[in-house]
Amino acid sequence: MKFGLMTFPGLFNQFYSANPTKLVQRLEPSVLYVAPKQGESTFLLENQPKEDIDIYLCSVYTRGWNEFRNFAQSVGRNKVIAGGYHPTAMPEETLKHAHKVVPGYCRNIDDVINGPEGIIRADFGFTPMRRDLIDLKSMRQVYPDITPEDVSGSMVSSVGCPYDCEFCSTPGMSGRKMRVSDLEYVEGEIDDLVNKGATTVFIRDESFATNPKIKEFAPLFKDKFRVLYSFGTGAVIAKRPDILESLMENGWHSLNFGLEDVGVSYKKNRNLAEAVENCRKAGMKYVMSFIVNDDGKTQEEARDNYHALFDAFIDLKPSQVCANFLMPFPGTRLWGSYQSRIKESDFDKFDSKTPVFTNGSFGEWHKRMLVAVQLKYYRSDSYNKEVRRFDIGDNLNLRMLELEKEYGLTDVRREDLLNLN
Repeated sequence: MKFGLMTFPGLFNQFYSANPTKLVQRLEPSVLYVAPKQGESTFLLENQPKEDIDIYLCSVYTRGWNEFRNFAQSVGRNKVIAGGYHPTAMPEETLKHAHKVVPGYCRNIDDVINGPEGIIRADFGFTPMRRDLIDLKSMRQVYPDITPEDVSGSMVSSVGCPYDCEFCSTPGMSGRKMRVSDLEYVEGEIDDLVNKGATTVFIRDESFATNPKIKEFAPLFKDKFRVLYSFGTGAVIAKRPDILESLMENGWHSLNFGLEDVGVSYKKNRNLAEAVENCRKAGMKYVMSFIVNDDGKTQEEARDNYHALFDAFIDLKPSQVCANFLMPFPGTRLWGSYQSRIKESDFDKFDSKTPVFTNGSFGEWHKRMLVAVQLKYYRSDSYNKEVRRFDIGDNLNLRMLELEKEYGLTDVRREDLLNLN
């Protein structure tokens, strides 16, 4: 039997990119964790059906829902098994297009394949990623100090997050209770990444800072990769400088914190300033993701929001800022407040770079401003004199230059970047 492994949206259309290019962020698809032991598996990069495929194993993200639905209709429901974020949040709807739906994680995909139809609660467990099914050199991480010459890989050592942020789909997908792998599994994944030539690695655990084995796992990575980074959590790093010391001793490059919406206070971000100060003292670099909520704001209210973001960047001085528009995913606490306003066609906008609630010229303005606020920070004296140089030719620099050109900002003076009309 032959299996086709697929992600929706497609790998080179990726989850977080309104206009994909070779420089856009591209991580190994999570469907590689569920390649069957039986038969022969192929990763279908272009999301096109093949005559010799018996069963399609489809990992579906919300942005890829409509693409998946059209694909399932073209090949037939009986040839499709679906899982991933969107099927986990909406299993009954997904069952209309796949004869088996697997919410959450799956250790025993072969049992699912050989079992009955329906919504199947699979066993949980950590399985090795089948990196041999892709070209790791085609992956890309847009991140400080990672260059086009690097071979970028990723892995997980735990799933779950004890926090319950309203915008996040992790509680629905992974639960709030941390589930942690053993050391042998982490060692195996590290060895595989080394053997595949990875020079940079992203530990993509949803809440790595709260992993109870973090100080046991950290030494396993020492001297293995040039750039090594993971998520951080302000509330944890503020209270546990010993974790920072352990990570620094074992070669960590940086932590990724959530700045999120500057107008909202999240439990995980309490004491963020203290966490940042701890990083500075330890010599740990840090980046920050942020959310722009475009819902119901006038242009001037939205502009004030961008100014507030820029001020926060200058105050906190992260090495990178990662932009996202508000996306009320199914299965999140936000979904109940927004689902009556969101059509299935709107899921195509869930790329984090397209505003969901603002359309037309106002929506285009938002897209330019999202790039402009980042550029203004990277071009600032504060960033270049107190954080790091921007124009060094790493993937972050090259991607921002690409976006600067795409959004017509090349000739806009730095002081005018937030005054766009």
